[in-house]
Amino acid sequence: MKRLFVLLCAFLILLTALSPAAAAAEATASKREETPLILISGFMCSKLFTDFGTDVQTQVWGLNAGEIAAQIRKDAGNFVPALFGLLGGNAERFGAVVGDGATRVMEKLKCTPQGVSVYPVTHYPNTPATSSLAYMQTHDDGAYLYEKNFCEYISEKTDPNRVFCYQYDSRLDAVTLAEELKDFIDAVRAVTGSRQVRLFALSYGGLIVSTYLTYHGAENAVERVVMSVPALGGTDIPARILRGDIALAKESLIMFVGTALGGESNYARLLESDRAGWIDRFAQALSGGLREIARNWGSVWSLSANSDYAALKAEFLDPAESGALIARLDRIHNEVMPHLRETFAACRARGTQISILCGTGSPLVTGGPLNGDMILPASGVSGAKTAPLGKRFADGYVPDGAGCSDPAHCHVSPSMEIDASCAYLPENTWFINGHYHGQYFYEDYTRSLVTKLLLTDELRDVHSDPAYPQFETSSHPYRTLHVAFDESPSGYVSDADRALEIRSLTEDCYIRILSVVAQDLPLTFDVSGSGLLAPGETVRLPFSGALPQVAGKCAQLTVNYLKLGSPHPLCTCTVNVTVQNGAPLPAAGGLVPLEQDSGFRRAVPEFLYRAVERCALRQSVECIYDTVRSFFD
Repeated sequence: MKRLFVLLCAFLILLTALSPAAAAAEATASKREETPLILISGFMCSKLFTDFGTDVQTQVWGLNAGEIAAQIRKDAGNFVPALFGLLGGNAERFGAVVGDGATRVMEKLKCTPQGVSVYPVTHYPNTPATSSLAYMQTHDDGAYLYEKNFCEYISEKTDPNRVFCYQYDSRLDAVTLAEELKDFIDAVRAVTGSRQVRLFALSYGGLIVSTYLTYHGAENAVERVVMSVPALGGTDIPARILRGDIALAKESLIMFVGTALGGESNYARLLESDRAGWIDRFAQALSGGLREIARNWGSVWSLSANSDYAALKAEFLDPAESGALIARLDRIHNEVMPHLRETFAACRARGTQISILCGTGSPLVTGGPLNGDMILPASGVSGAKTAPLGKRFADGYVPDGAGCSDPAHCHVSPSMEIDASCAYLPENTWFINGHYHGQYFYEDYTRSLVTKLLLTDELRDVHSDPAYPQFETSSHPYRTLHVAFDESPSGYVSDADRALEIRSLTEDCYIRILSVVAQDLPLTFDVSGSGLLAPGETVRLPFSGALPQVAGKCAQLTVNYLKLGSPHPLCTCTVNVTVQNGAPLPAAGGLVPLEQDSGFRRAVPEFLYRAVERCALRQSVECIYDTVRSFFD
């Protein structure tokens, strides 16, 4: 008995001694077995080369300022007179000269009518040994990485040895690239010994991934997919470029460029006037040269909206010359895009998690009424039903889709522009109003959302965490303010709310709230204690008044403020909110204007309002008018 007791004690001591080592080994094994992550970039992110890996390697895509300057010097005889002509109002000639120069710079990117490169162009090789983030960051000074900021960020969140960068030739069609992606996924799985991989796809990368899932999803090689602004339904931009039908959304375009460069777009308001029409003429002339380069790119045709594809194909592709290309494109537009709901549902049934981020609230860069993120329409990205830009569904709108059967779930956006009940994934699609295409890393909110979706199991759907609701507003500094009530989800208001919370998104400006006006809601906001708002700070504005006892009523809030340090200090921020405070309104259909007329517009003659608008003073004058009037209400 004594011997048994001694043996038992020895065994327990041994277990105690080994437990730290065992725990460390378990942690190491867990890290080693972490599911590999593959990054799939957006359109034209991967650099392209001729003679890659040789002494005469030449980069033909990933244009730099030096190459552009060299072409301008070569063509100075045409460029300089055209530039002076632009100053005299001849935008067409300047656009044609720039387009012709761009065509020569991009000559090596031409494809045959079959969608095959004319020249021997390739990209950085997709071999797992040289495509891991750890390898690419430490070799060749990271020259072949794309989305470098995100790559640096994600390498701090997970093992960079198990993160891989898929490179591709963005000129090719989605079917061809999906097959290449399959080979890369299989190679990564073989090298890492992992049964599955995770995928993060941006823009065109999302269509490539969805094409892969259509044809190879049954292999169950993918554990989860996160797609940021994926090009799932295409866009009308190819049709507008091919047909020369361009009317740039100029103010939004300046804001888009400003956000991409890290600015706050303080100069966008200069384009409130109608004096920038020359930009459209320039763009239309410029597109002529670029059209000749890109017209045989399979990607351009893959990215065409399904509603445009058949007519464009008949107009611009010869069935004999382009037969092989057309066959691949028909698969995308007949087998992939129309059946995304079924594809995603089948993948989810096999255990694959799929999440989508969608930007809303902005026009497409080439013009038109589609609601999107400047590049892709929200309807194509998400499958949701969207109102035309500047319109919303009427109060009492009844959701149109059957994607969610839970009556407690509200899948209509607070601005009543988006009906997510019709989406490919109603429970797993996040909509961010004002989010511009490709800017996921540069907003605190979307960066955090992507991280959680990729690396944790915290967000199984849009209901998992109130901090990540289905509908949110962009947190990019260009928006200046984030406005929401204190107790309701972002974009909604009810009797539970006691104050309006306004957070400064700016990085270097101070804000003074001047007034808050609620259209069609009997609310009065107290701004007397708001003080000066420093960058990143939040102020709570108490309000008084009784909300209507209804649900499904959309109203408009206008925050007027002073932005110190801005070239346009008098500003307004307009947000739409939905009252969720009682019985639903009677069912209604149709569309109504998204934004209501301001108090200033209703108070002055039309000719005076137009004169102020042409002078780019509208927002400043409305800010002053609303603030002065608030003192008398």
